[in-house]
Amino acid sequence: IQHDCVSVFVKPHYIEPARKALKDTHIKVVSVIGFPHGGVTTATKMYETQDLYQRGADELALVINIGAVRDHDDLAVKNDIQGVIKTARGKPMTVILEMPLLNDEEKARACKLAQAAGAPTLMTATGFASHNTGTAADVRLIRATCPNLKIRAAGGIRTQKDALALIEAGAAWVVLNDIEKTLSE
Repeated sequence: IQHDCVSVFVKPHYIEPARKALKDTHIKVVSVIGFPHGGVTTATKMYETQDLYQRGADELALVINIGAVRDHDDLAVKNDIQGVIKTARGKPMTVILEMPLLNDEEKARACKLAQAAGAPTLMTATGFASHNTGTAADVRLIRATCPNLKIRAAGGIRTQKDALALIEAGAAWVVLNDIEKTLSE
């Protein structure tokens, strides 16, 4: 609240407490579905979508089915995203690509599939992967592959310098794990 954030990302269990804590603010509550690897069924993701919006989420972020991307099961990836977006009924939805777990060909293909499925916004990572996340190279790859989509850079962004580099690369938003530490450096 004190840093005038656009939104906070919370696990599904914390949607209601977050709504209560932020009730007199403009800060949006965002939660995630299909976490952490997007491998649950589309039906499960559709249920999560309905449930989490009913619990008070302002926006959801869908983890792309990483296994299906790696298996080149493009129709399954596209249908999964389309099914969830349709279930959201026009409410805000972001597709998380979890780019640290994909090679460049998979990243570009995932971007195109998400765009073809109707995703308005792509996010680089959940921050769950333990290695390098939220890179400027990934933001540039998304921008080059799908220039009309909004980009959220996320995962492992620890310094103001890193955050500014991601914005310079084309990210519309930067998701920080420790805003206090990042802003105080």
